[in-house]
Amino acid sequence: MRIALEIAAGALALALALWAHVSFWTRRFRLPPTGETLHVRTADGWRLALARRRSTGATRRRTPVLLVHGIAANHACMDFGMGRLSLAAHLAEAGFEAFSVDLRGHGGSARTRGQPHNWTFDDYLRFDLPAAVDAIREATGAPAVAVVGHSQGALLALAAAGTLDDRVAGVVALAGPAHFGAQRGLALLARAGFLVTGRLNRLAARALSPYAGWWHPHVSQAVWNANNVDGAVYRRVLVNVVENVPPGVLRQFGGWIQMDQWMSGDGTVDYRGALAQARQPAFFLGGADDVLAPPEVVRAAYEAWGGERSMWIAGLEGGCGCEYGHSDLLFGRRAPDEIFPRVRDWLITHVG
Repeated sequence: MRIALEIAAGALALALALWAHVSFWTRRFRLPPTGETLHVRTADGWRLALARRRSTGATRRRTPVLLVHGIAANHACMDFGMGRLSLAAHLAEAGFEAFSVDLRGHGGSARTRGQPHNWTFDDYLRFDLPAAVDAIREATGAPAVAVVGHSQGALLALAAAGTLDDRVAGVVALAGPAHFGAQRGLALLARAGFLVTGRLNRLAARALSPYAGWWHPHVSQAVWNANNVDGAVYRRVLVNVVENVPPGVLRQFGGWIQMDQWMSGDGTVDYRGALAQARQPAFFLGGADDVLAPPEVVRAAYEAWGGERSMWIAGLEGGCGCEYGHSDLLFGRRAPDEIFPRVRDWLITHVG
């Protein structure tokens, strides 16, 4: 009995110490909110948050932009409140109205009573993106919206071009992994079941935040080229951007990885095959050192696209002085000078 009590006391002390550690560093690295926030209700009852950046440019662009985050992130990856590392702010300065969404279960989104705790990529596409796009159209009076997505957000942007038709004016896909056969180790990771760790992403990121930037384990290369990210930025990304990943989304990605396919959970919609039917203009952008969406994967999606298309690989095709991985397309030291202007100029030319 005494041993059991000592073990319980030790576990409680450890839990309190972890709570104090995480709470302190979360407060230390927390960034203030950016801009204003709109809230929108999805058809199935979720309440999503949209961070809005109003146009501050001399020329106001006619088409607003929806920015969509990746699988383990929130809207702050597109509207980061530190220095110049906000793609949303960059586009607002160019005259665009920019809206960064928190998909269900991420950031400022909220589940209403009776809503399921589990969902998939298909729910993001079926409910969240239509609600966000229609809310932006109502707020701005624009007939169509350009969609800019990173990683999973890029996949959602590409798929939405087909499901939302003329409500989508154009697409920018940043590091979108529409194929899974070229990424070394992904299939092994899925088979080993490591994907279940997505439930602890946020806690682990905040616990490790004070140590980030001082040491770059090899596994971090899957997320970004850590040598391309300042330590101060690295630490604040871990606290302000990283989110848990819903089990249903992880299971769906796990199936895609093992089978090298990209389709709906019920098998009725081939998202990859639908790329050929798209008619909107699209810009495919990747990093030469990206592990999750390597250049050949980005190129395959580009070649499958049915509409007008452009592609640029940072660090491979010139005009870039850094070696870019996956998320440093948004957080890299020179991203505001080398990546953001490419997105801005493409949008101005094709939808602005």
